[in-house]
Amino acid sequence: MRPPVGVAILGFFALINGIADAVLGLQLMGIVAFGPVSTGNGVFFSGLIAFGLGVLYLALAYAAWNLRIWAWTFGMLLGALGIMNAFFVTIASGSVANGLAAALLPALILWYLNTEGVKEAFVQGEQDAGLYASSYDREQAERIQAERSTD
Repeated sequence: MRPPVGVAILGFFALINGIADAVLGLQLMGIVAFGPVSTGNGVFFSGLIAFGLGVLYLALAYAAWNLRIWAWTFGMLLGALGIMNAFFVTIASGSVANGLAAALLPALILWYLNTEGVKEAFVQGEQDAGLYASSYDREQAERIQAERSTD
């Protein structure tokens, strides 16, 4: 089953973000140099975190394109964290407009992932694969199917 267009677009942006974070992490760790390299004050640790996030985003892109149920769950988590980040942006900048601008994309992602067709696509994609990565994935798929049948 092919992913919906919106899921493919989200997967593409996850791929771009993953590549950028991985390269940034490698640069901060001093492994790859694209210009002057900062050192000291926890830069290596920051690079390690950025590299780890890059790997997670690359995994999310792969899972979204293959319609794995955990990609839907991870996308929901990232959307919720984006809304929380928008709250902190509002406090840090002192501007509600900046906070609303930061919350726009995460809110759109949360809305899109909860539309009927997208939920069904992830559940169907997991069923088409014939296997679940874990019992948690199976439970998530069954929960989404139960919600769909009650609507």
